Amino acid sequence: MSVNNNVDVINIMEIIERVENFAREYDLFKAHDKLLIACSGGPDSMALVDIFQKLSVKYKLEIIVAHAEHGIRKESSLNDAWYVKNYCEQKNIPFFMEHLNVLEHLKTEKLSVETLARKLRYQFLRRIAKAQNATKIVTAHHLNDQAETVLQHLLRGAGTAGLSGMKAKNEDIIRPFLCLYREEIEAYCSAENINPCLDETNNCLDYERNRIRLDLIPRLKAYNPKVVTAICNSAKIIAQENDFINYYVKNFYRDKVIVDIDNQGRKSIKIDIKVLKQEHKAIRNALYRYIIKEFKRNLENISFVHIDKIDKFLYNGHTGLILQLPKNLQVKINYDRLTFSEKEILPIENSEGKEQNISIKIDLGLLLTKKEIKLPYEQSLIIDKICEQNEVMKLSGREHCFVDMDKIKGDLFIRKRQNGDRITPKGMTGSKKVKDILIDRKIPAEDRDKIPLICDEKGIIWIAGIQQDNNYLVNKNSKHILYLKLKNNN
Repeated sequence: MSVNNNVDVINIMEIIERVENFAREYDLFKAHDKLLIACSGGPDSMALVDIFQKLSVKYKLEIIVAHAEHGIRKESSLNDAWYVKNYCEQKNIPFFMEHLNVLEHLKTEKLSVETLARKLRYQFLRRIAKAQNATKIVTAHHLNDQAETVLQHLLRGAGTAGLSGMKAKNEDIIRPFLCLYREEIEAYCSAENINPCLDETNNCLDYERNRIRLDLIPRLKAYNPKVVTAICNSAKIIAQENDFINYYVKNFYRDKVIVDIDNQGRKSIKIDIKVLKQEHKAIRNALYRYIIKEFKRNLENISFVHIDKIDKFLYNGHTGLILQLPKNLQVKINYDRLTFSEKEILPIENSEGKEQNISIKIDLGLLLTKKEIKLPYEQSLIIDKICEQNEVMKLSGREHCFVDMDKIKGDLFIRKRQNGDRITPKGMTGSKKVKDILIDRKIPAEDRDKIPLICDEKGIIWIAGIQQDNNYLVNKNSKHILYLKLKNNN
């Protein structure tokens, strides 16, 4: 049967055979598997349940159905839930349902309705799959969904991973309908006398996904009537190329990356800078993403900007500099190595007098008035913005520090010293180890880790109470000045 966007006559057995062949090609399931089918009650998921009922006889599959009632459409949403429940009872299919109440969760989670609904839905599906010992979760995503996903990622500025679209098999999720078009699925339902539910929110232009489906894709069809096919073909090519890059990166990581675990269980990942610079930028960027996932399991809050910053840091940084990343991560240049690690954090006593760890970050954009931050060891850091050079700047003494704010990169961080830390002391052009500065000032070894370092994403601004870095000094042209004071509270 030819594939087109206007299906009038459909061959039921050919549709099932295409799904079966697609599943075999991507090894989506095996005989005797127990599969959890996510079913909303719409045409796609109802056709999915019907087809897998038929395949279950041939492959001796055990199928169960789960329905997530989001609580967004009120009575209409409940009607869908009861429709799926009754259908499963008639077909003797085990059925599980949960009321997710997405709107209630929106009060505490800073996500869009679409994103939050998806998050809660997959949490529910995985919970049921685990409880029922299901081997895979089956969803009804099809080729039109794939095109919409790719366009959505493209509009957000995604890389090859996002432009690859959805995978036929992604860990515990399988998508056997990624060989079918929406029109074919709807024709299948009609041919098999399946009367699915219709979600009225699918026509609401408040949702980005709907705008892509109802407005953007029809406009693109004016340029290419088969634009959905073209986008899906491009996604497939990009996915293959992305798979190769990931394969290469995994081998590089295995063979050329050093993973260290210190005596406190903290992990650091080190790469020879010369070796890294020999790789193509695409490989380096993929490696940075791979390493971040090794620490945090995902790339939430990590964007192209952060990955690009790491690569620029590789070429422009020098020993002792630290690049701060989201997710409590940092990248450091240590002579011939680029080192990824979780930020070392200052110890502080809690209300019970026991030492605990914190990470102190200061968002200068939110600094509206003078701020005092309590530090460990009975110290405080006072921070204030000065709009113009005035009497305050006549203050002298090592407990005072004036910084040209236009030279600060990103937020401020307060941390303790680390091995290899360096600054360019005030009045000098070359860098010097923080350790050597503290030795020169005759700071006892047991007190050196008690001295806070004020840093930005580029490096150390001030060894508090000891030495300022030359690169942040105020001059006569400075217009925005930050005043720092180290205060002893004892």
